[in-house]
Amino acid sequence: MLNNLDETASLSIEVIESVQPGYAGTDDDIVVCVVRCIKGTARPGMLFRHIDVTGNAEAVAVELELSSVEWYGRKVDQLDTVHSGRVTLTGAGAGTLSRRDTLTAVSHG
Repeated sequence: MLNNLDETASLSIEVIESVQPGYAGTDDDIVVCVVRCIKGTARPGMLFRHIDVTGNAEAVAVELELSSVEWYGRKVDQLDTVHSGRVTLTGAGAGTLSRRDTLTAVSHG
């Protein structure tokens, strides 16, 4: 697992294709979506955070691991700024994401 990368990246969600509950015994959900990389370079293993502000003004942080990246139908090792790709994200709360949400890489070094 590469979740200690110190790189920065931001992803904007364009389309959510599917959301599935995780495997038995975990709270992790799996979401597949089309994103646009708006800053930096996103790589599998990186952790991303989304801050969701609910109707009662409480901020809820969702942390997700980028599991895979596809670009034009083939798996790649990274998604660079200005490019769009299909990604798989895993983590508790993945099902709360919606179109136009921004995910920001978090450093765990």
